[in-house]
Amino acid sequence: MTSAPPSPIPPPVSHGTRVVAAGKFLQLADGTSHFIRGVSYGPFKPNSRGEPFPEDDRLSADLRHIAALGFNTVRLYELPTPAVLREVEALGLRLIVGIPWSEHVDFLASPALCREIKIQVAATCANLCGHSCITAFLVGNEIEKTLVRWMKPRRVRAFIEKLIEIARRNAPQTLISYATYPSTGYLVPRNADFIAVNVYLESAAAFRACLAQWQNLAGNRPLLITEFGLDVATHGPQQQAEVMRWQHDCLLSGGCAGGVWFAYTDEWHRGGKEITEWQFGLVDRERKERPACALQRALPPVWLPPSTPPRISVVICTHNGAATLSQCLDSLVSLRYPDFEILLIDDGSRQQIAEIAKGFPQVRYQFQEHAGLSVARNLGARLATGSIIAYTDDDCIVHPDWLLHMSHAFEDESVAAAGGPNIPPPPRNRIEHVVAAAPGAPAHVLLNDTEAEHLPGCNLAIRKDALDLIGGFRAEFKTAGDDVDICWRLRDTGRRLLFVPGAMVWHHRRFTIRAYLRQQFGYGCAEALLMKEHPERFGYLGGARWRGGIYGDQHPADHPIEGSIFHGPLGLGAFQVIYSSSSFRWWEWFTGLLWLALLLLALVCQQPWLAFGLLAFACWSARQVSARNAAATGIHGLPDRLLLWWLSFLQPVVREWARLRGMLKLGARPSRHPLLPDIMPPTRPHKITLSLGTLCFWSETGTTRDAWLQELRKVLRSAHIIFREDDGWRWFDIEAWPWSEISRAFLSVTEFHADGRCLTRVRLLLRIRRSLGWNLLLWLIVTAILMAAGLHMLLVLGLVAIVAIVLLVPLGVWFIRREMCKLARSAATSAGLIEMH
Repeated sequence: MTSAPPSPIPPPVSHGTRVVAAGKFLQLADGTSHFIRGVSYGPFKPNSRGEPFPEDDRLSADLRHIAALGFNTVRLYELPTPAVLREVEALGLRLIVGIPWSEHVDFLASPALCREIKIQVAATCANLCGHSCITAFLVGNEIEKTLVRWMKPRRVRAFIEKLIEIARRNAPQTLISYATYPSTGYLVPRNADFIAVNVYLESAAAFRACLAQWQNLAGNRPLLITEFGLDVATHGPQQQAEVMRWQHDCLLSGGCAGGVWFAYTDEWHRGGKEITEWQFGLVDRERKERPACALQRALPPVWLPPSTPPRISVVICTHNGAATLSQCLDSLVSLRYPDFEILLIDDGSRQQIAEIAKGFPQVRYQFQEHAGLSVARNLGARLATGSIIAYTDDDCIVHPDWLLHMSHAFEDESVAAAGGPNIPPPPRNRIEHVVAAAPGAPAHVLLNDTEAEHLPGCNLAIRKDALDLIGGFRAEFKTAGDDVDICWRLRDTGRRLLFVPGAMVWHHRRFTIRAYLRQQFGYGCAEALLMKEHPERFGYLGGARWRGGIYGDQHPADHPIEGSIFHGPLGLGAFQVIYSSSSFRWWEWFTGLLWLALLLLALVCQQPWLAFGLLAFACWSARQVSARNAAATGIHGLPDRLLLWWLSFLQPVVREWARLRGMLKLGARPSRHPLLPDIMPPTRPHKITLSLGTLCFWSETGTTRDAWLQELRKVLRSAHIIFREDDGWRWFDIEAWPWSEISRAFLSVTEFHADGRCLTRVRLLLRIRRSLGWNLLLWLIVTAILMAAGLHMLLVLGLVAIVAIVLLVPLGVWFIRREMCKLARSAATSAGLIEMH
């Protein structure tokens, strides 16, 4: 009996508004908040039409039951069929659609397979883009950790980002992302609309800590948990319900955009087989409910304030900020919090601030003669009746749950202050877009995933008694720097500063290039004031020495290179994260005044080529900064990229010039013993790695790389070859003669194919110590200098050396590769693997 051909995708029906990203959260296009309460569905054994879903009657009953349980979203691992789309649209449900492709193999090794994947993503998004019930497309799901290590994280991320671009071109109104998991925690696409993570943890504390880490990796985007569940066969149905309860609480308190429970039913097929040993379903295979279903119906849809909510005084200080003040006050009077007041401090504005305030009866207006930002903030603190003072700026728009998230942070008495992310709102024109992407924006500095060293003053809440204890804000900080000073002084009292990802505000960056550069000049002046008060916190060239990592100009996972990721030994770590200290890179010394000083020195010494080289290097350094920020903010087009490069070129010059002027005026000097950061950058590998080729070995019986590695160890020992194994930081499995200038290493991965068959790939690596290359370069420079001095005999010696290198190096590499192939094949034979040619 042959199955009927699948029906064509039906035309989309009206399903309401689309879901869009709004800072750290999701909302409908009409502005209504949207928290995803999702459940996964499938994959299933093919039905009579060959579709990976149940028969229509069962499908309809399942989806009706899902809607009745209170879920609003269904995650699919296969493309929705016409029957699925009809039922979902009729029930008012939404879909997260995973686009399946060959994620279990080394797809980057096959250009044909890469093209096929891109075509599949483009066709899927083009065919389904008209269905507003589809909340998001996931262009991939959990590429296996050792496979990512094999293909190199940066290359894999670049391919995923390309798929996201393709999907967005074909479905511009639908959210696009990739579902990663903790074993590839560094694999965060920079152009995704939200961060999707599959997480399985059995402890509320561990899950809460995991969410905090992922919120920082997400940056200014929503965080969505796309898989989370518990195996009933191991833990029992009551424990499943308990885990669902605290998981929902953690999602709300952690500022997440929602979560997807895995799974609706125990019926689950993978790789053509039914999975019977796991039972993750809310219902069993016969659709009998478990206790978690009753709990799901009763879960609160929103997060509630503390049992005794503290009174919070919101203070806005303004000086001629009429252009954005009304929008700010509109957002404040719409806050969803039971006990708060709003104080507007007018710092001697020439504009009609009082007239604007009259339009908001809930706002207490207070005028003062122009005295600066710190004095205005202190006045607001004196007038406040709340135990907590929440500061924001007149160019900010607060989220409706801003104070709700802030209030929970102060349930811990050791917390003196708390704050959240400040995110630029959607730009109204290209200038705003570029300025928002330019370096130097207000950013928080974190010591770990939750504790802060600095919180920007546009989103900062402080206990009133803690503020009084240190004497309030210092009056000399009139426009900027007051928040840095107050945070350092609060920490010096021994109390903590907490970062709260859900307490977000929209913060307008400057609207013009002139205003942006004026802001950076003001920041430089403020840094000079800070240096006078805190000399131990500044380095020799005047830059602040933060103890934590800066979040702002750079995404934390921007540099997935060898030595920055802890993969675990042999790449098997369950939680693999990227380690970084801050956004600073050595070449950024040449984006400020240093290169200008060196340029002038070169011109004075009549070295025009050296001056030209310094200028070119400074331009390249600015390009590195602008390219990084353009990738993170979606800036395209040559004019916008050139403008961003120009701002990246000017910003450090303007800021450092202002700081230098202030240092000279105030007599400020950095300490000779600056504080060292608490977060140290990872050690960079001392060797560069070159590939000498790949060998492939097949197994019909499921033999994996583990058996091959075990046999390789025996082969190396029998040959009396000294070797070391990966310590978790390196991109090799085993390295022979590791202490030599030139060593040999092996990297392996196993692909799992149908019916238990496996393909193991082995890459032969040549590792060369970096110092060897620098020594060779130094030798060439010295030779060139001596030749220029007239020692022409060195020309002959140089030519002989070049000929020797050209002839001997390839010969040596050939011998090394032959020896490595012999070792790898011997280990494969002992492990029962068959080489593929």
